[in-house]
Amino acid sequence: MPNIPKEGSRTNPFFVDLYRQAAELAKGLEAREHTAQVSYDFREDREQRFREGRLPVLYCSPTMELGVDIAELNCVNMRNVPPTPANYAQRSGRAGRSGQPALIMTYCAQGNSHDQHFFSRPEQMVAGAVSTPKVDLANEDLIRSHIHAVWLAETRLDLGKSLKDILDVSGHSPSLELLDRVKDAISADLPKEKAEQKIASILEALKDDLRLSEWYSENWIREVLNQVGQNFERACDRWRNLYQGAVTQRDRQTEIINDASRSRTDRENARRLRAEAESQIELLLQASSTLQADFYSYRYFASEGFLPGYNFPRLPLSAFIPARSRRSARDRDEFVSRPRFLAISEFGPGSFLYHEGSRYVINRVIVAVEESDELASGRIKQCLKCGYIHPVDNGDGIDLCEICNTPLDTPLSNLFRLRNVSTKRRDRINSDEEERTRYGYNLRTGFRFSERGKTASHHIAEVTSATGELMARLKYGHGATIWRINLGWKNRPRTAPHGFMLDTERGVWVREKTENQAEDNLSGFSTGRIQRVVPYVEDRKNCLVIEPATALDQTIMASLQAVFKESIQRLYQLEDYELAVEPLPTPDERNVILLYEAAEGGAGVLRRLIDENQALNEVARCALDLCHFNPDDGTDLGKAPGAKEECAAACYQCLMNYSNQRDHALLDRHLIRDFLLHLSHAQVKTAPGEVPRAEHLRRLKNNTDSQLERDWLDYMDARNLRLPSRAQVFIEECRTRTDFFYDAYHTAIYIDGPHHQYPDRATRDHVQSECLEDLGYSIIRFEDKSRWDRIIDEYPHVFGSTE
Repeated sequence: MPNIPKEGSRTNPFFVDLYRQAAELAKGLEAREHTAQVSYDFREDREQRFREGRLPVLYCSPTMELGVDIAELNCVNMRNVPPTPANYAQRSGRAGRSGQPALIMTYCAQGNSHDQHFFSRPEQMVAGAVSTPKVDLANEDLIRSHIHAVWLAETRLDLGKSLKDILDVSGHSPSLELLDRVKDAISADLPKEKAEQKIASILEALKDDLRLSEWYSENWIREVLNQVGQNFERACDRWRNLYQGAVTQRDRQTEIINDASRSRTDRENARRLRAEAESQIELLLQASSTLQADFYSYRYFASEGFLPGYNFPRLPLSAFIPARSRRSARDRDEFVSRPRFLAISEFGPGSFLYHEGSRYVINRVIVAVEESDELASGRIKQCLKCGYIHPVDNGDGIDLCEICNTPLDTPLSNLFRLRNVSTKRRDRINSDEEERTRYGYNLRTGFRFSERGKTASHHIAEVTSATGELMARLKYGHGATIWRINLGWKNRPRTAPHGFMLDTERGVWVREKTENQAEDNLSGFSTGRIQRVVPYVEDRKNCLVIEPATALDQTIMASLQAVFKESIQRLYQLEDYELAVEPLPTPDERNVILLYEAAEGGAGVLRRLIDENQALNEVARCALDLCHFNPDDGTDLGKAPGAKEECAAACYQCLMNYSNQRDHALLDRHLIRDFLLHLSHAQVKTAPGEVPRAEHLRRLKNNTDSQLERDWLDYMDARNLRLPSRAQVFIEECRTRTDFFYDAYHTAIYIDGPHHQYPDRATRDHVQSECLEDLGYSIIRFEDKSRWDRIIDEYPHVFGSTE
């Protein structure tokens, strides 16, 4: 933090007194977790014990928010302020449900900007308005999963309780292919035809949202249904890989147990590993009576993204947790899951995982035999200026960045898509391990826009100040691919190569001897098939890239990154986990800011920043207020409302928060004041394609046939209205050439001169318009110049608004 006192921060006497005196009273008090990672049976048991008073304290994640009803509950203590008023109402509403008085306590942490903001403005949380939940209705993956659900209902296919009910698991080495009855059901044409009719009527309500998307077309529903069989097969792959990996481990360890030449220690380890593999197989095969089991069929297909699922992450990674002991029925093996972007660090090589009061180390990747030879064959080139990812298939691939034309460096090789992992319980860790895990991994983020044909599909907008000066460029990508790459331990030597050593035959992370770190939590034994790999994960998200027009200081970029995230969240009432932000290409070289919608389905707010004229201005005003400046003139207010101390450079009520602690030394609100003030009065000029607005306008003008058409384009540009997608579009069925065309709205534009008033020409125009309407197109004609503004006002969904 800038300007921190030389003597450091003072000790908080409250906690000193608490640990010395009050904590003594907690001896013998039992408390248990109530989270999604606790098995359903255990959660039910703890709720029952809590109701009966035998378990006095429950520590809960938002699972308690989602419908758990304990009538006798009379006190809720929230350790932090919930993300939104809706969350507060849900969590506080757990207490007092039987009519008795209830006590709701909310602790506002001093080191949390969110908590301190609402501590100063409690009425916004306790009595605040609950905003309408936001979801991007034109999210391709979201709609695809609903289409799958409609189709599945039409097939009347019963998925059973476990995937063993739909896959062939018979024999010593099962094929794991779909059963014949399942193959017949998913290949039948009649369910697809019925589903297509139902889906078309359902999506009719979303037609305006779908027109704005680049991926949707008239044939898209049919294409999804034609691919439904392949997607169903693909959704089974994670289960297959887990099962095959467990079978492989079981068979390998059986060979060691039966090999009389192996040492007693080897055979004992083999027995332990075989028992672990058999337990994994049982977890995958069990026909659990509870619908909450991770591998219950419908829940599993939802987590794989094949079916809709909002309460758990899509396409997670799983870690096998062996039982602490076999003495009690309550001690049993489990799988725990994490979202992929969290798993790349939590499930990284040698990482520690805490579960139900025990510590486990990630020591192995679950690998099937047929996978071991092609584990790490991926190669990419990442732009060192903007962070854009370029996959390398053959040779060295492209030499210039597709986005910014910067020369690309050598490829990053041996990329290994992180798989499901296994753990080993550890009772103690040494100081070297503690120090290394405290620093964590060196994670690199990159992005790649989705493609139409062979070109990147994204929208570009230019932000200009009130004086016309270019301030920044915005690039929005719908369903872009975000990469998270684990390059190794953060405190490894600078000259050390990227990645980790993996025994590709056993899937075991192998210890690497270096001068300054001892990886005692990794294996020292290997089969000899060792390969250096670089783990990574990827996911599709809506993203917005902010690139300043001129290079800015790293402190300014770090401060803008912090304030953009916080102000967008507050303005649109997003929870912290719904919006993520990263500096690109690296935290040490901040050239651009990457924002992406991290929640499942996306909130759809980032697109508003380039589509709505005033959206970015409102974000800037919110940011000024957040940084203790008057949004109207930039006057420094010095501190947040109700705060006792002045904010010198940054505080936990403006730019600082728990998640950006590594940036605290860089943050300074004063350095971004002028930029935000100019941004609050700036104009966002959006182009409908992948080139800047000015270039798109030039191309449109080059394709015009008359000065009147060019005047109309200038009229639209001067008012910052949406420009058409194309000019001079010929529609064969109606034998007409439109002056302009808006692809997203299927709207044809005609700029009619005086000659269109002649009867014969007017009759021909009428016939062509009727033909276009029969084909589903909208037609807008501009005749008299004096009426252009009124015509535009009638179609704000096509042209936008000047307000």
